[in-house]
Amino acid sequence: MFELTYIHHDCFLMSTPECGVVFDYWFDPVAMDSEYPEFLTDFPVEKPLYVLVSHFHKDHFNKVIFKWVRLHRNIRFIVSRDVARQIRYLLNPDSTYAGSKVDPEMVTVLSKLECFSDPLLTVQAFGSTDIGNSYAVTFKTSGLKVFHAGDLNCWTWRDESTPEEIRSAEKAFSSELRPIADAYPQFDVVMFPVDSRLGTGYAEGARTFVSTIDCKRFFPMHFTLGESHAELEQRRRDAINFSTYAAPHGEYIALTEPYDTYSDENPVVHSGHKGKYNLEHTETYFLSAGDTDAERELSLTLLMSKIIEISTTHANNMEIGNPFMPNDHCGWVLSRVSIEMKKCPIVDSTYRLTTWVEEWNRHYSVRAFCVSDASGNPLGYARTIWMVLDTVTHANAGLDSLPFRKEYLCKRECPIPRQTKHLQMKLAEELTPTDRRVVVADPDPARYTFLYCDLDAYRHVNTVRYVTLLMNQFTLAQHDASRVRRVEFSFLDEGAYGMTVEILRSRLPSSSADDDGEQISSDKAYDSAFLLRDAATKNPIFFAKVFFEDREGGIPSL
Repeated sequence: MFELTYIHHDCFLMSTPECGVVFDYWFDPVAMDSEYPEFLTDFPVEKPLYVLVSHFHKDHFNKVIFKWVRLHRNIRFIVSRDVARQIRYLLNPDSTYAGSKVDPEMVTVLSKLECFSDPLLTVQAFGSTDIGNSYAVTFKTSGLKVFHAGDLNCWTWRDESTPEEIRSAEKAFSSELRPIADAYPQFDVVMFPVDSRLGTGYAEGARTFVSTIDCKRFFPMHFTLGESHAELEQRRRDAINFSTYAAPHGEYIALTEPYDTYSDENPVVHSGHKGKYNLEHTETYFLSAGDTDAERELSLTLLMSKIIEISTTHANNMEIGNPFMPNDHCGWVLSRVSIEMKKCPIVDSTYRLTTWVEEWNRHYSVRAFCVSDASGNPLGYARTIWMVLDTVTHANAGLDSLPFRKEYLCKRECPIPRQTKHLQMKLAEELTPTDRRVVVADPDPARYTFLYCDLDAYRHVNTVRYVTLLMNQFTLAQHDASRVRRVEFSFLDEGAYGMTVEILRSRLPSSSADDDGEQISSDKAYDSAFLLRDAATKNPIFFAKVFFEDREGGIPSL
């Protein structure tokens, strides 16, 4: 009995009753930046787990695998010689590397034609036509024979190579294939590259392999590299076009979505991906001294950064993130933010951040958040409004092209009031007789010029930079005496490199009404409204309201 689960690109998890084998982990698109992908956290901790790495190329190897020992003590790493050279600083206890190292007793290094064997399985390394190893794995209890090719393939590139280069590639592939066929005339499971980036004859390597070695079940891989969504989809279609290389024997099985699973007991592909994301997504963090503000609490800037980070992770899990945009010049950007905290996590504590999609329409998405302590008790909430920006036209590109369905909406309530309307603000000398409902700003506004470190990937001013700039308008004494209870941000236009902004500030009225008429009281002397505007054109860029409350219990001690 076995299950084969596709993770991404060349990565698979082979599970048997006795153990599990992970092949060529790069990253998990469901877990994205998490150190512990979901298939790892779901894998029984009592079972032995083997992690095989064919070579050090970035689409086959991620050194984060060595952190998995924190979850699975019964783990063994089997790596190629080139990987061992890349990680020697992790394996040498005498190296000057100050980070976490891995016990060299848990790592087996194999060169071509070398073997590893224990009571559960045998791993034999074979060659590659690129670098590193390919692997044949035999499970001793069942006799199951499995082959993972790594980057072994007939890399001919016929559309751009000379006849001599093509013959050389064919000869190299034949040379590496011969010892495999001699040792293993038959495999139960084969994972092999079918990569149409090669152009004409892209399936030649797969066709030769299955014609030379009896493959009971063949699974294509290495088809997730491309420059656009359309190109990626074409790679996938090419890989599962079995008529181009299928021999008249064996099965050809496509696992193309993360967590698609094939079981020999139920040979129908189970699409695990669609049920793998949750309507809510939670991340857990430890707040170290270097991550706090001067009050030794979770800073508003770090919280804003984590909000963006977890939004990205959850959106990608749901296939509505930036990688799934219809073109490469569109991406999610924030439009409005409200954060309200009853209490902040303090230094050396663990906290959780949970997000869910609250609303969705053709123009924008509303995403909510809950900040809680380690036991799950809510400390505060946030609500954000996102739009898709076309970075070429700088217009709202709309959400119609994204595959969002109403069942993705979470019914969980975000209990904080919605954002209140932003105010018009001018200096006293700028007022005209026709101005209505204009707030008079304090004289002599501060100025700031945006520079390189203020920019994000879109080359606009980073959201966190706005928050930093805002918090710096209050003195240390004010932060010591009071804590931020609520903030509201509205992004009115794009800030850019070299732009100098004026930071207009005004005392907030005694109450502000939100769009539904709900009142938000302002009772501190330095509850303030801010307007950032281009100093040259007076064009509004960013609006914010900040509400404070008395700090209780003083500043937490280290």
